[in-house]
Amino acid sequence: MDRRALLSAVGGSLVALSGCVANDAGAPSSANGTDADGNQSDDADGDTSDDADGQASSLAVELRTVPHVVTAYEPSPSRGIDPEHVVPEAEIPAALRGPLDEAIDGRFETGDPDDALLAAVDEFRVYDRGRLKPYVELDGTRYAFDPTLPTFTAELADEAAEGYDEERVLRDAGRTDDLGSAAVETFVDALTAYGPNVARGEYRRCDRPEALDGFLEEYDYLEDGRGVSRIETSVENEAPPYAIAARELTEADMWDRPVVDASALDDAVLTFFERAVASDHRAPALPGDDRTQRFTDDVPDAYGDLAAEYDDPPYYRIDGVVYDIRVGESRYDRLPVTVSVAASEGASREFALSVAPAPESADGDAEGPYTFTSRGALPSALWAFHEGERERLEIVETEGIEGPRPRRPDGQALESLTGHEEMTATYAVPESLPAGTYVSRGLFGVSWGVPGQTPDEHGSYPFELEIEIA
Repeated sequence: MDRRALLSAVGGSLVALSGCVANDAGAPSSANGTDADGNQSDDADGDTSDDADGQASSLAVELRTVPHVVTAYEPSPSRGIDPEHVVPEAEIPAALRGPLDEAIDGRFETGDPDDALLAAVDEFRVYDRGRLKPYVELDGTRYAFDPTLPTFTAELADEAAEGYDEERVLRDAGRTDDLGSAAVETFVDALTAYGPNVARGEYRRCDRPEALDGFLEEYDYLEDGRGVSRIETSVENEAPPYAIAARELTEADMWDRPVVDASALDDAVLTFFERAVASDHRAPALPGDDRTQRFTDDVPDAYGDLAAEYDDPPYYRIDGVVYDIRVGESRYDRLPVTVSVAASEGASREFALSVAPAPESADGDAEGPYTFTSRGALPSALWAFHEGERERLEIVETEGIEGPRPRRPDGQALESLTGHEEMTATYAVPESLPAGTYVSRGLFGVSWGVPGQTPDEHGSYPFELEIEIA
């Protein structure tokens, strides 16, 4: 069974956000008085107010599916090598500067590294675990250096200790507040598992602190949440020669994946991406969300050729900004969901959107509970555009939903239904929208269980609503 119900041409599923705006795909701009970006055209025909007799407006609404959704956002630079971990030239320790220059030119070697050099390398360690982040910037170029220097290491033995001398045990090591030395505290914190979700680690250091020597003369064992274990120590690269090598960091290093510049893109693909980046089809439902989404009928043929060149989707640099851009193909036939919409009989500017599990519609076995999520509200936050302004379609009533407000810290509204339940939200079209035709776009995610399978299946349901106000 295909594990993703909304597939991407580059192998990833779309991220479910919420929100929607006016028309682009599905109806020509001249048909509803909107331009390609969903803004009302200057030459739209007809009266845009209530009729001359003051009669209340009427509303018709139609649900449409969406062939493709393009998602674009600026990824965090820390996904590869965090720029904050690249030490600028002025902050590189003096003892390391000369060896780095030699390493960049070829290779630095020595038979007797001095303590200042060893300590300088240790400044690039991330404590309390001691891993190196050896990144520097020299003359505007970023480098990673690789030291082959004597390195003291320590870790706790995997097996629990037996028959030990009680006086050689540091009890409750992970919770000991005062060990008399910051260097010893760093050592103990690195080795011990001081919480249920924290693994034991390894201590590494080129310049071994004197305070640590005194500690190891007194203790052979540490006790943490996993029991009493022996401290095991060793020295890597104990004999010369010692060396430092360096290499220039690539963009793939910095971002943890290739970055394709706009100049290397086919014109049609570049235009396609630019429209996705600038799209207001799915403007953020909540503050702080920087993802944009564009609903579209067509994807340039050249995009398929581009995607096929990479095992994992690359990033793209457009106008100097790096974006993660994903192109998803909707697969409604794989989702155990039914969606319906109907204008309200009792209110002229309201409509109801209903979503229900439909196990018989899934591609394979499906069982509850069925968990629905969407940014901001369920089934989805909705809005339309009028004269360049976003008009929110407020939820005025819900059934089968605990509430339209988000119930998770990330702003996702969440609801779980069984196979016989349904959730319905009634939306009010604001009076500020005059007569005309509007397109509102929404999206929700759904996950469900499959007998004998872990984890659950999941997918996303994008949709458009054509709303006609007469």
